[in-house]
Amino acid sequence: MSLYDHFFNNYTSEQLHKFIKLCGGPSSLKRKGDRARYLAETLSNPQVVRRLWGEMDDLSRKALAAAFHNDGVFNKKAFRARYGKLPTPRSLLFSWSRKTTFLDLFLHDGAILPELMPLLADIVPPPEKFQLSGLEEAPEEIRLHNKTIELLRMDREIAGLHDLSLYLTLVSQGKLRLSSSTGWLTPKGVMTLLPKLQQGDLFDDVENAKDAIFPFGLNEFCIAANLVTYKGNLTPAGSQFLSTQDPDLLLEAFETWVEEGRNDELERIKAIKGKRARGVRLTLPSQRRENIIEALSWSPTGVWISIFDFYRAIKIWELDFDLEAGGLNRLFIGHRYGGKGWYEPWASEEDAWMLTNGLYINLIIMEYLAALGAVDIVYTYPEYGTFPARAYYYDEYQYSRYDGLLYFRINPLGAFLLGQAAAYEPSQTLTPTLFSVLPTLEVDLLQDTLTPAQQAQLDQITEVRGNRRFLSRSKLLAILDDQPGLEAQRAFLLRHNRGPLPKEALAWLDEVETNSRALRIVSKSLTIKVRSAELAQQILADPKLSKIARPLDAKTLVIPASRETAFRSALREMGYGLVRK
Repeated sequence: MSLYDHFFNNYTSEQLHKFIKLCGGPSSLKRKGDRARYLAETLSNPQVVRRLWGEMDDLSRKALAAAFHNDGVFNKKAFRARYGKLPTPRSLLFSWSRKTTFLDLFLHDGAILPELMPLLADIVPPPEKFQLSGLEEAPEEIRLHNKTIELLRMDREIAGLHDLSLYLTLVSQGKLRLSSSTGWLTPKGVMTLLPKLQQGDLFDDVENAKDAIFPFGLNEFCIAANLVTYKGNLTPAGSQFLSTQDPDLLLEAFETWVEEGRNDELERIKAIKGKRARGVRLTLPSQRRENIIEALSWSPTGVWISIFDFYRAIKIWELDFDLEAGGLNRLFIGHRYGGKGWYEPWASEEDAWMLTNGLYINLIIMEYLAALGAVDIVYTYPEYGTFPARAYYYDEYQYSRYDGLLYFRINPLGAFLLGQAAAYEPSQTLTPTLFSVLPTLEVDLLQDTLTPAQQAQLDQITEVRGNRRFLSRSKLLAILDDQPGLEAQRAFLLRHNRGPLPKEALAWLDEVETNSRALRIVSKSLTIKVRSAELAQQILADPKLSKIARPLDAKTLVIPASRETAFRSALREMGYGLVRK
């Protein structure tokens, strides 16, 4: 469509007259076609375009520049987040009652006219780069409603890695069970894991297992990251990470989690209604996670970032996302006004966004990234009401367990997982020397206390005799019932032993592995009780049955489990039947 066609087809003659007056053109043009032709010729002149640019107000120039550097498309949400308001031309807000502005000449339906893009190329300056900033020191308190609220802080780098290893260790020991319907940890599993977490959970008031945050996040991450199966067993990748603690393996698992979308954590925010309503189509969790993780990868490391500044940055960087394909109106908190959506002024568009997308971002940061140790966080109990959004007719003190997040800091582990560091440089030693394995197989502890993860791994392979601890043959053989070798256990011993393992211990471990394969189950058998010794002899004398059954005693026979059908058939020919106890 040419500029002439654009003006002629999309505006009334009176609207074209206003445009001409804005350009300083003649008032003598009366016909619509003449007016459209004048505007087309005027806006094709580079000198005129430059003059109009100079006569715009500063906010309008910023809006036109933002659209130009976004392939001509104006993103209202990003612009409002960055500058606090819109320049409000008709073409942006679709309100003909507003005064005609210079910006209306260039933008139509939120986009720059294609014919004008080349004319703006030498005029519009490069885009202003937005950089998120943070605080060097974490705030310790805030003032809210004339009250001072002390803030909680968790530095999660080392604790998160500990908790991940602990979770995988307990899974490998069969001490954690998952729900067959949801894949979530069972309540018993949550309560098994919870007291062993290095720093506990975010809140110390967990009475209902579903309210626990870190246990849920660790479990869901490990399943989505292919470290644990949906049946609650370690995958080869999970076993390998537990053995080696290799950061590169964790990075691979992290990237898998971002891209996996089978389970939707949006279900965890119970206050959001409409998730299962007719016609609602939730977006893929992987799409939302990717945007959040990308925004975090653009964020500074080592400083405390306000969660509300991060909300703003996500919009400015155009990394916002939908929870539902219909936008904000189908998911809501509280009551829908007239059944049509959020009600202003009780819930503005910004409130609606924070109560859906904002809470979801908080969930990802608190339940996954903090649980893993990628971020440190500063937060409050949700009942303090620090979350600033409000909903129509919602009378509860809180919306979710994630309301209280105020600041987060990307630590060295997070910098590595988010692609901001080429390698993981931990802030403190991750593999302390814990014990010394002696040639006698005694394990001499060098530390007064062990973390729960270290204690669980040590208890898996040792036993206490009197007041001394030794490597346990029976426990290692039990492990070998379910796995082909002792790679994980060897790695744990090597990682935490003072110096190399003695050759006697290495030879003993080799012997345990060899002896674990000394006997082999070829096939399963069935033991069958016979009514009398005479009948047993009669069965053993039968040409067909004698090839299947062997005597165990006078009235007991043994047959291969795979031959049960053939045994029954031959018995029927003799006039007898076989029943299960």
